[in-house]
Amino acid sequence: MYNLLLINVKCPRCNESVNAEAEFKIGLMNLDTYKLGDELKWAIGRAKSPHQLRPQNGDSIGEGYVCCPNCEKDFWVVIKIEHDIISSFEVDITKKGYIE
Repeated sequence: MYNLLLINVKCPRCNESVNAEAEFKIGLMNLDTYKLGDELKWAIGRAKSPHQLRPQNGDSIGEGYVCCPNCEKDFWVVIKIEHDIISSFEVDITKKGYIE
């Protein structure tokens, strides 16, 4: 399971600005849909991954996987959570996608 972050991003593969979904595995992975500024839900009790449990101060950094709706190529983003709020993201140009 994963969650979705709705983003407007310039695709590093086709250089178009697109509305896209970033799949990410942070917090309660329940196929919830978020946008920047939303409060992330955390798993309570036993979790299958440490990324599901609330870290100290509710601060976390993780990765998201995006498939561009324009060129249909993929790329990665880094997602930042501050005090339980999804505060920002940026394209990770250091990590290659799966689609050539």
